[in-house]
Amino acid sequence: MDKGTTIEKMSLSPVELADELSMINKDYLVVEGQSDKNFWEHLQQEGLKKRQIRVANKKQCSGNKEYVKRVITIMNQRNRENVIGIIDLDYDFVQNNIEYIDNLYYYRYIDLENILVQSSAFSEVNALISSSKKKLRDDDLKDILYEKSYILGILRLVNDIEKYNFSFEEVDYKKLLDYDKEKFLQYFLSKMDLKKVQRSKVCSEIEELIKREYDYKYICNGHDLLGILSQLTKKKISNDNPIQYTEEIIEKMLVLGYRKMETALDVGECLNELLI
Repeated sequence: MDKGTTIEKMSLSPVELADELSMINKDYLVVEGQSDKNFWEHLQQEGLKKRQIRVANKKQCSGNKEYVKRVITIMNQRNRENVIGIIDLDYDFVQNNIEYIDNLYYYRYIDLENILVQSSAFSEVNALISSSKKKLRDDDLKDILYEKSYILGILRLVNDIEKYNFSFEEVDYKKLLDYDKEKFLQYFLSKMDLKKVQRSKVCSEIEELIKREYDYKYICNGHDLLGILSQLTKKKISNDNPIQYTEEIIEKMLVLGYRKMETALDVGECLNELLI
């Protein structure tokens, strides 16, 4: 039995977690992943109401997002008000597919990483990871991240709509950074081993989505943004013998530099972070 299977068996299902949270008179927050947990723990240190945070594990669900939804739905059915959940917006906004559930909140943009990149913490991190000679203006650096990741975001959207089952596990961010949109698109589709007719269909669908001119913050996946930024720290914005900052390290730096700008006392009042 592999480690993943063992963890799955040990994890609580949505009903089991709801049972546990129903029996304890404490305030809880249920989130999709560890980075979300780190972020909201940080905001609690900034003055937000203390809630015990539980992380989804996708047991008996299609993914962590569905897991959070199911836990909150069960708690609502039981009229328990001590638990709230937060999930990524993903492509629900651009597809007009937001599911409104009491005590469930979506991030303001497509995901947490976009919140971090759009915050003042980005400027602090830019100053730390860039050399004085190669440092770009914050807005110029953001423009590179969003413009380069946009085509990959569109590919993710097409995949979500059409259920192509594309693999995004081993995206080469160096190619994404160095290639123009058309060249990267051809490179990506060649890896998917599509027939000529299939490739033509996908390209047509992509062109139609690009014409809609969606806001970058609702298309560009946060992991892609940080992946490109990590790639940039190799040489382009760093010294001649740089230490490459990984996506994980950059994300942790952004979280630590994040400041709660409003006077929110609890999660539901966080106007800068959530779609309310």
